[in-house]
Amino acid sequence: MATSSFGGPWTERKLEILRRYLDAYTTALKDQPFQLIYVDAFAGEGAWMPGSGYTSADYGDFQGLRDGSPLIALRIQDKRFDRLIFVEKDPNRAGRLMRLHGDFPDRDIEIISKDANDELPRICDRLENYYRAVVFLDPFATQVSWDTVAKLAATQKVDCWILFPLMAIARMMPRQGEPSEALAEHLDRVFGGREHWYNIIYRQSPQLSMFDPEPEQQRPPGAERIANAYRKRLESAFTRVAPTPRVFRNSRNSPMFDLMFAASNPRGSSIAVGIADHILKNW
Repeated sequence: MATSSFGGPWTERKLEILRRYLDAYTTALKDQPFQLIYVDAFAGEGAWMPGSGYTSADYGDFQGLRDGSPLIALRIQDKRFDRLIFVEKDPNRAGRLMRLHGDFPDRDIEIISKDANDELPRICDRLENYYRAVVFLDPFATQVSWDTVAKLAATQKVDCWILFPLMAIARMMPRQGEPSEALAEHLDRVFGGREHWYNIIYRQSPQLSMFDPEPEQQRPPGAERIANAYRKRLESAFTRVAPTPRVFRNSRNSPMFDLMFAASNPRGSSIAVGIADHILKNW
């Protein structure tokens, strides 16, 4: 199914964490009177192939095709998802996802080739009281708007996995000086307002230049402050957020992504977060 290779060893770990959660989630709810929905907001092609982060010497035959998040969700068996919604803006990738209808003819699969920020609010509006959903936000970069995340939280029916793009966000935040206004507006969209990132992440430099009496803004080294600012935003919107950070790093040990989990249902959030946090700690 996949036509290009991408990802590294962290991709396998990310997907294994998702698989373990989906398996535990559906098992926990199998005797409950809920319709279970899985929503993959950046579904890709349904499968993936290892990219440059893998070598045949280290991984043997692993260079072959692997299940992506859509196939992982479809293969959950103890209590299957009643409905699966795959959102993929790219028409070529969405076209390849269409093959899943033939591979799984007995499953209720909807494939939407539109922008996830437009479609997720519409999906939220269709969630009835007897629905419970897991939403996987796995963007290629910084596409996810805070308004979209807040809409998921407001349903009180959604458990949400978010792959937060630490490296991409850090590149938009210069260490010395402020982001350009264009970058700042993009960050406002990701965090839901400048007050939720600027004064939290930036500090005034203690050094003054003889040519500039105003202290320069600077961002402390590392990405932890950025991740914590976004986690605080999640805590302000969702009922509970898993406390364990799970940072995926590249071959140079630089942080690339932080996988976060948030639960919106007041009654089930403690169980959901307990399961997710256990998986984040151990995988």
